[in-house]
Amino acid sequence: MLKKECKIFVVISPDHTERERMLAKLAVRLGFARVPSDAQKIITSDLRSIDLSTAYFVLCANYNFRGASLTNQRLYEMAARGICVAVGVRSLPREYEFICQAFFPEDLL
Repeated sequence: MLKKECKIFVVISPDHTERERMLAKLAVRLGFARVPSDAQKIITSDLRSIDLSTAYFVLCANYNFRGASLTNQRLYEMAARGICVAVGVRSLPREYEFICQAFFPEDLL
């Protein structure tokens, strides 16, 4: 079981299917599911399908930190309150590294 820090969990891979697989493994490590196939059922592909004001956790396979800075702030506030926020990205901008805990494909084998 992973120790929850007050950071956004970020899985980084240029491939969409690889990000989903990594996020499913991370969800298992965090205790949201017992096997990756079950974890894939609770992972969304787009953050817009999640109501952030009522969410108990956020698992999203496709996110772009360059999109909306207000959404970035909201995700960080959720993580700071102890809510699990895990997103998949193609690349992590340098200015967001301090609020994120990054995972690469070799980290989740």
